[in-house]
Amino acid sequence: MTPETEQYNTQQWDILQEDYKEESLINPLINELTVDNEPAVLTPQYYAVEEEEEPEENKASNEVEVMGKVQVTEPRKEVEQQSTFVSYLVISKNTSVRRRFQDFVWLHNVLYTHYPACFVPPLPDKHRLEYVKGDRFSNDFIEKRRISLERFIERITRHPILRKAEFFIMFLESSEFNDASARALRESQETVMDTIGDTLLNAFAKIRKRDPRFIEMKEKSDRMEENLDLLQRTLLRSNKRTEELCEDYEELRASVRGLSEIESDEALVRFGSTLERYAEEMRRMTREESKWQIEVHDYMAYYRSIKGVLKLRDQKQLDYEELSDYYQSTLEEKEKIARNKKDGSMANFISDKINEVRGADADKIKREKILRLDERMRELQEAIGETHKVSTAFSDQVKKEDIFFNRNKSIELFDVLKSYTDSKVTHYREVK
Repeated sequence: MTPETEQYNTQQWDILQEDYKEESLINPLINELTVDNEPAVLTPQYYAVEEEEEPEENKASNEVEVMGKVQVTEPRKEVEQQSTFVSYLVISKNTSVRRRFQDFVWLHNVLYTHYPACFVPPLPDKHRLEYVKGDRFSNDFIEKRRISLERFIERITRHPILRKAEFFIMFLESSEFNDASARALRESQETVMDTIGDTLLNAFAKIRKRDPRFIEMKEKSDRMEENLDLLQRTLLRSNKRTEELCEDYEELRASVRGLSEIESDEALVRFGSTLERYAEEMRRMTREESKWQIEVHDYMAYYRSIKGVLKLRDQKQLDYEELSDYYQSTLEEKEKIARNKKDGSMANFISDKINEVRGADADKIKREKILRLDERMRELQEAIGETHKVSTAFSDQVKKEDIFFNRNKSIELFDVLKSYTDSKVTHYREVK
């Protein structure tokens, strides 16, 4: 990797494995992630120019926080020219606006681009969800997508940095969000970080000094994703069997009802009524369990997103290590020239013979080489300092993101497991 390239480089299923204080389950933004100790945001601008400290009065005016619960409700099928889509009503504290799925995609992409060190929550799959049957305009698909979109927004509102992003505020409050001019502006904002070249260059390189903290995070994410996948497949099988059982109960109920019409027995009538109520309760419980499947599916996507951030962090560290190696090799080359020590290569031998034929001044050539190497070393020192700053800041941010994610995960899993348990209790209470 050349200094020029670096100069423009801008960028088991066991929820009880962590012990958290009771206060942390109530408020995930305490301790390390208070407002006074917020993680440093790494934007593309950060890598090029260090931002100046803003006056306190400007900070107060710029830090617009989204407070309260944000709801995604009332999905509605709409037609615009030749396209058909579903829009959702997004209700926040101050306003209510309609947004389509592509608007949520824009919000996710622009946050991912401008906050690369943050664990940006994932979106549901665009065209296909493994846990959904039917087309994308079916009620089942739309409702499950609505649940995932609402969870996506809720996770952003709980994030100490993303909830203050101007893009998120615009998404929630702008009444001109879908105007042609606004769309053009959003397309210009939704840029992809220019790291593809470096990613390809570093694809087969390995980090020498790996931080145990990030190794543990990567291994934990892999284990959780594997166990969540196993849980998801188990839930799908269980749901399928429950649906088949519901159909059997409904067939039995129909048979009992037909029999009760022939034999007017009060016991048969009560039995048929009980079967009908039981089948309805099983259907309701199946719908509740499907919400648990959505939660599991979304968390699998979340862990994949986290591993993407960890991979980007490794790339930042690798950039620093490769530049350090380049600097060291340049220094060794300079020392060899200063000591008049040749490496005995054929290239140097031919170069010396050509210089002799031309009558070139060997001392002058030596001085020019040393000057060029000094200039290269100076550029490398600047690039190393910048990449070290970026790598360190990125790593610090990821550590804080991991703390926040684990606390937020405890809250979310507590809520969803409580809802899952409550639905089971309600089911068996109703069918007694």
